[in-house]
Amino acid sequence: MGGPAKGSLIKKQMILMGGDAVSALGILLLWIIGANGYVPGIFSGLWVTGFVPVLVFSSYICEVYNIRPWFFKTIMIRCAIANAASLIVLILLNKVFSIPLHMIFGVLFFFVFQILWQAGYEAASQSHFFSKNLLVIGTGPSAREVERLIESSPGKYVLSGYITTATDLVSVEENKIVGKMDDIVSLCRQYRAHAIVMALTERRGGLAIHKLVSCKLMGVRIIDYPNFYESMTGKIPVESINPSWLVQSNGFLITPLIRVMKRVFDIVLSSLVLLLTLPFFPILLILVKYKSPGPVFYFQKRVGKDGKEFIIYKFRTMGTDAESKGGAAWARENDPRVTRFGHIFRKTRIDELPQLINVLKGEMSFIGPRPERPEFVEQLCEIIPYYRERHAVKPGITGWAQVMYPYGASLGDSVEKLRYDLYYINNLSVFLELLIVFETIKVILFRRGSR
Repeated sequence: MGGPAKGSLIKKQMILMGGDAVSALGILLLWIIGANGYVPGIFSGLWVTGFVPVLVFSSYICEVYNIRPWFFKTIMIRCAIANAASLIVLILLNKVFSIPLHMIFGVLFFFVFQILWQAGYEAASQSHFFSKNLLVIGTGPSAREVERLIESSPGKYVLSGYITTATDLVSVEENKIVGKMDDIVSLCRQYRAHAIVMALTERRGGLAIHKLVSCKLMGVRIIDYPNFYESMTGKIPVESINPSWLVQSNGFLITPLIRVMKRVFDIVLSSLVLLLTLPFFPILLILVKYKSPGPVFYFQKRVGKDGKEFIIYKFRTMGTDAESKGGAAWARENDPRVTRFGHIFRKTRIDELPQLINVLKGEMSFIGPRPERPEFVEQLCEIIPYYRERHAVKPGITGWAQVMYPYGASLGDSVEKLRYDLYYINNLSVFLELLIVFETIKVILFRRGSR
């Protein structure tokens, strides 16, 4: 029922990457020990320094850690492509005409270890031996969603059953109801529960708090539905949270230190990307103008931090009269308003390069929620709860929602992307920023999610 949960998938990726890094480092250390501790100088053996990061990063880019569903043939092909690419890079880091045999054998050994590690981890993750028993308090739609999330990430949790309350409606399979709230302590012992998920549709009454305290003292974790959903999917269920949940959450705390670090990150990364791409701007200007008269750059009002409006800069990808008739409109699949080279610009995100100026000016961040137009923001704030909270941070060129979900062009898409935006704000960290940067590279390479 549904694809693998994205939050769990991120943890799986980190574990697989960690295992590969250890394998690559082990191979490198064995080679150094075999060479009596002698490591070539920086000019003759630069590949030694890059051995571990090149192998792991190539595997990441080739989506070795992101196979859904898992097939042995698929992992073999992706690992082979990743290791072939790694070998080419390592050769370039070394003298091209003097390729050490231990480099080639090292990559081959890594390929074998990587396949074995992937197969071993997959077998272990699918086994119920490592699964945690879960009881769900509630029998309504939220409780049913918990079961769907468990099925989307096999091996992580096992649903022991649902527990009814006096007020919650019943929309789950009745044969999976194992007892009532009054029996929660004995049910935890009977099913050896590791955790209880509070997934009530009706929250008023029906809970024996003192019994939940007893369960917690027995070592059973008590998790509310929004937190469980967040950990499993990498997004926050906006329809199931309230102001008190936001206040009591461990996240949503953007300190001055975090803002300073994020600003430094923005300036360094934006300056680097701008420096690397600036030489290509004359070619891009010609392509924008090709058979499409009008200005090269596109200026448009967007909503930024704290709801303040600013002017965003982009390379023009549509005709100059794109909105002369219908006014503001979301982009759509195979949009006829897009110019000949506009499709390529959008697919590769080239049209967004001028936004680096917005970042350097402090109007945008390199990473953050997508900046929307004022006309759309007004509508969305009226319809979608907590939509204004995404303006707690600066909008970004790329972001968690942009890399995890396709281009949004409807109300439903906006709700889904808000779930990811709130997750990003709630879990803002250096690690998450770097993860989004790497995921953005994959999005650009594989041309996913744009219109």
